Amino acid sequence: MRVGIIRYPGSNCDSDVLRYFDDSVYIWHNETVLPDNIDILIIPGGFAFGDREYENATGKYKISPGAMAIKSPVTNVIKEAHKKKIPILGICNGFQILLKLGLLDGELTQNVKKKFDCQTVKCQLTSSIFSHLNEQTITIPIANGYGNYYIDKYNYQLMEKNEQIIMKYVNYSNGSIYDIAGISNKEKTVFGMMPHPERLYNDNFFNKFVEAIINKEENDLKKNINMIMSSEHVSYKSTKKYLSTLFTNSKHVIQGPGENAGIVDIGDGYCIALRIESHNHPIFIEPYQGASTGVGGILRDIFTMGARPIGILDFLRFGVDSYSENLVPRVIKGIADYGNCIGVPNLGGDFYKGETYNKNPVLNVGCIGIVKKENIIYGNALNEGSYLIYVGGKTGNDGIGGADMASKVFTSKQNNAEMEENIQHGDPFLEKLLLEACCEIAELKLVEGMQDMGAAGLLCSTVEVIERGRKKTGKDLGCQLNLNKVPLKSTELSYSDILLSESQERMLIISTPENKEAIFKIFKKWDLEAEVIGIVNNTGKYSVCDNNNILYEQKFVDFVYPTEEWEEIEVEQKYEEIKKVKNKELWKEYDTSIGCRTIKGPLDVGGDYAILDIYEVKKKLVITWGDSISKCNNKIKELGGNALGVVNGLNFGHPKDSMFFFAKEVAKMNEECKQLQIPVLGGNVSLYNTTDDVSIKPTVVLLMIGLI
Repeated sequence: MRVGIIRYPGSNCDSDVLRYFDDSVYIWHNETVLPDNIDILIIPGGFAFGDREYENATGKYKISPGAMAIKSPVTNVIKEAHKKKIPILGICNGFQILLKLGLLDGELTQNVKKKFDCQTVKCQLTSSIFSHLNEQTITIPIANGYGNYYIDKYNYQLMEKNEQIIMKYVNYSNGSIYDIAGISNKEKTVFGMMPHPERLYNDNFFNKFVEAIINKEENDLKKNINMIMSSEHVSYKSTKKYLSTLFTNSKHVIQGPGENAGIVDIGDGYCIALRIESHNHPIFIEPYQGASTGVGGILRDIFTMGARPIGILDFLRFGVDSYSENLVPRVIKGIADYGNCIGVPNLGGDFYKGETYNKNPVLNVGCIGIVKKENIIYGNALNEGSYLIYVGGKTGNDGIGGADMASKVFTSKQNNAEMEENIQHGDPFLEKLLLEACCEIAELKLVEGMQDMGAAGLLCSTVEVIERGRKKTGKDLGCQLNLNKVPLKSTELSYSDILLSESQERMLIISTPENKEAIFKIFKKWDLEAEVIGIVNNTGKYSVCDNNNILYEQKFVDFVYPTEEWEEIEVEQKYEEIKKVKNKELWKEYDTSIGCRTIKGPLDVGGDYAILDIYEVKKKLVITWGDSISKCNNKIKELGGNALGVVNGLNFGHPKDSMFFFAKEVAKMNEECKQLQIPVLGGNVSLYNTTDDVSIKPTVVLLMIGLI
């Protein structure tokens, strides 16, 4: 750890800081070049440049803490360090200087007692950056006359939200608002504090404090990986014990639950892929993008299996208040704009309204695809030395934390505008290019595996392909992921941002080195950007690197996939009537006939079903939907077909009051599936559809297919 110490004329704490660290160097105030290999820049306390503003040292001056430093040539060094994201720490007058330079928010004024104050006080660390340190409450010296920190209430609330308050006084007051003793900028690259940690010369606290700042990104990366991997949206920790009991076997099932889509054999060398997903939380926050990216995500789930999408369906549940009325047209437009651009017909679905959905609308989207049996691609990495190839849209800051957000409840006081950064933004034109390129690659059998970068982005997609490969091959597979190779929209993204971003229209390809050039040639044909971002190895470790420097590393056997037990309590709840909306005009916004397969679509007379022409095998595919296995099956039988399989969308409230109903619905579904010998091919669970501690009515959406 190499520490650069800014030294101004009159600095009087610089030698204390220099002596504290083994590898430290002065940077004189006239210097303009940042020394090499500096890990952190520290601006110690002191007078003259810290407090006085003057033309020359022997002339007149006025007290203006920090003002003189702005004129110093070394300001260029500070700004260069800030640009390079090298951490900067200002102590006491150094804090003043960072405020004057505009690198931190707020101001420091004279203490309320109007005099210099030197004593030892207790301070509490309040930022998660330092949560791993043993000392959370420390006794630390102060020595200042201008340590009274102020910021207005609005900006204070923003700082609290962004965890920018790093330290507060305990049982001490110099007038600082909310007893603030130290802060950071939003990016956690610039820090300022009034106490003097360098004066704890017989203590190792300052060293550990600085190390925590330097290693912030690596520590954040570890924390965020653990948080996301244990979220309900990713781990299914509350529901997997129920879902594992479902009937999933049949002679025509090629792939059941556990992959990107379920697949059934329809004969003559062809298969049908089927998937259902939810985008409930996103449409409440940003209805247009929430809906359009729901369509984009389900399409990628299908063509990542090598299948070409041939139909989408949407299932809408909205409230009856004015906010819900405003959501409806924007959600429908989002679905229409994305699906119509891609060129996949909308085959139907349904629309219900009820008071239970006022604060928690539900959007489930289904998709059907066709694939030659020999062209099926699985989401796995199988061989040491295979490349991890990134293709599609560049990674940005949209959707970061989306998986975690989908595992949380809402409150009526939340600010949706502030949550929009958790919502992804779609580009259907780019999706169309990606679809065609992936289908061409599938036809040529060039890849070992393929995985959509959906929930938790690059993290989940890379972990999933290795985990599946480990199970299939029995090999101790691992991978090295190089974040510096990931195509980015912005250089401002942190390591965690890059790994967890849910930017849309991105795919992970697993390929042998021999096929790389052929794959890249196809991507170039479709104007797609691609990059080798990692490699499969036999270390058994998940390694995240930057220019081959390891940022995070863990053995796959040490990954913890949690379970969470909830009591199955039958909570008596009364719901207002939920009414079906019968309005064919809504479906006219969707392209329902493109592809020339739609025999019966949403604009035709009839109930909750659609029929597609599967001309490749001279058969017809019946798609039915509802909340009952038997009713869906009866419609297929009525039309002269036989059911092949079903997927389920299970939308529930908070587990504390919903698990009884969840268990009941899964048991009922399982009993009917066993009795009728209809396998479950996959599904989706959406929990925490709750606002102000009020859960939605349990909402089950079933999507079944059969052949005529």
